Amino acid sequence: MNLAVADFIIMMEAPLFIYNSIHQGPALGSIGCTVYALMGALGGTVAIATLTVISIDRYNVVVYPLNPNRSTTKLKCYILIAFTWAYGLFFSSFPALEIGLSRYTAEGYLTACSFDYLDRTYKARVFMFVYFLFAWLLPFVIISYCYARILMAVINANAIQSSKSKNKTEVKLAGVVVGIIGLWFAAWTPYAVVAMMGVFGYEKYLTPLNSMIPAVFAKIAASIDPYFYAMNHPRYRQMLERMFCNRGADQGNSQYQTSHYTRGASRAGDSDGGGDESGGVGRVPGGGKTASVRGSGRSGRLITAKGMTGVNATSGNGGGVKALKKQLSNGDETSLEVSLEM
Repeated sequence: MNLAVADFIIMMEAPLFIYNSIHQGPALGSIGCTVYALMGALGGTVAIATLTVISIDRYNVVVYPLNPNRSTTKLKCYILIAFTWAYGLFFSSFPALEIGLSRYTAEGYLTACSFDYLDRTYKARVFMFVYFLFAWLLPFVIISYCYARILMAVINANAIQSSKSKNKTEVKLAGVVVGIIGLWFAAWTPYAVVAMMGVFGYEKYLTPLNSMIPAVFAKIAASIDPYFYAMNHPRYRQMLERMFCNRGADQGNSQYQTSHYTRGASRAGDSDGGGDESGGVGRVPGGGKTASVRGSGRSGRLITAKGMTGVNATSGNGGGVKALKKQLSNGDETSLEVSLEM
């Protein structure tokens, strides 16, 4: 929801851009230009901070599923949301106040407005460089690290899985990881490059055309984010069907509530032989999503919750992915399968 609001603020620039294009310039004057640039800076910075927070949350859920200190609670969510907006307001307000730390001005064909990255004053250049570090470089490093660790965690968990199933899971997750990082990189790198060219004195290479490219990429990303982070999720589509089409309600309800799995015949057989095969529901401490688990003395199945918002596992000795791997090292013939949907 927070990301949707940030992207919506970015898209609110579109009517102003069209109006300026019709009049071939900043038709609303300096105030209109400041409002236009402020919406883009605030929405863009909040979106960047939100995507970074999402990556950290997914990292904690998948890599440290049973650590209560890393679990996500409602209070933590409110704090993180407040942080993203404070983060965005901090960087976007200084140019609007025009206190010497950069300013907002028309760019490109004078139909859009943004930071004045061509300002040669020392304070303005320092501000733009700090903004580059905290709104592009640092988030990019964090996002790349978190999703790389998520991918490695799944690969390690799939080490004993069948080759065909393992490859399918890893290829799918790798594609999602590359897509997330690639989309973020493509959306915000043009702004970073153009701004740094202005800061370090390469403005002679900037033309109205290539200075307009960053705005185009940022708005494209704002349009793609809803699909990439929500619309392609099966559960989200089912909820939309229930809301607007009144179809698939039973299916949506059954999948929305994690059920308790048992295999009666096998369980009865294993009980006679001293085995223990059961299915259950694991819940991450602190209110995380649930994950269904089926396991026995010789086989186990771990299924992470859709959307990578929750994971838990019990098999034999109990625990999560680490416990299962430890159990294998002790000679237990446990098999592990991880199925992920993001």
